[in-house]
Amino acid sequence: MKATKEYIQKKFDEYNRLCFDGKLEPLPIRLSRARTFLGQVAYMRKRKWNGSWHYYNFVFKISVLLDLPEQEVEDTILHEMIHYYILSNQIQDTSAHGVVFRQMMQDINQRFHRNLTITHRRSKEELEQDQQVRQHLICVVRFKNGQTGITIAAKTRLYRLWNALPKVPEVESCRWYVSTDSYFNRFPRALSLKVYKVPQEELKLHLQDALSLVKTGNVIQVQK
Repeated sequence: MKATKEYIQKKFDEYNRLCFDGKLEPLPIRLSRARTFLGQVAYMRKRKWNGSWHYYNFVFKISVLLDLPEQEVEDTILHEMIHYYILSNQIQDTSAHGVVFRQMMQDINQRFHRNLTITHRRSKEELEQDQQVRQHLICVVRFKNGQTGITIAAKTRLYRLWNALPKVPEVESCRWYVSTDSYFNRFPRALSLKVYKVPQEELKLHLQDALSLVKTGNVIQVQK
């Protein structure tokens, strides 16, 4: 299913009464087509005199990019409601999913037979749903042990990664391509040295229509 604002509001109100004693204040709900998160509580913050943070201007965001089972949508809403509870009560947790968050998550799982988790691993079916056409700057990395991997560079990090990847001791060679194949949508844009291992035959299939990139001086362009 893909959640609507009305559905999210209904579940928010239901879980607020059931799991949070009705203590969560209403907040704006926005639908997103983000591919990097299923849910998010956006907020602003300012530093207090004692070094801690004050959180305010909360917005509840749920991604509707993927068609998910209803239970996963519900768990996503509950997961973000825990974040909202912690932040809106100005609780200084040890990290984003720190001690307080984990205690609350475990308590809700036990009391209400939920399956909340810290992170969500997307299934093969979910990954294949993302068919948006986007341009990808791809480095195909050959390792000295024979394995193959890829890095999808953020445009702002292209030059840095182009120069840095060949210097990694385990790397044998790097070749760069540009492609709009939706297969590459599943990989995050890299801001640092992050290589994802992929089978060679699978990669070869999705690079069939890719264009090679070359670097001449300070210019990176499609190879003619």
